[in-house]
Amino acid sequence: MAEEKATERKETLSVSALEAEDVMAGAEEWVGTETWLVVGSLIAAVIALVIGLLVVPTSVLH
Repeated sequence: MAEEKATERKETLSVSALEAEDVMAGAEEWVGTETWLVVGSLIAAVIALVIGLLVVPTSVLH
């Protein structure tokens, strides 16, 4: 019985690995421009967060 469970577990893991490969099979290449877009978005988010943390607490206190 333990051998059957081990076999089922191996089959499940191998199917999951195959499904992951299938998902990535049709993926486009990552372009450098996309990297800059992601980095720029993260920088904009950090700046907005800092401005929000500076403005909101002072407006709530007054």
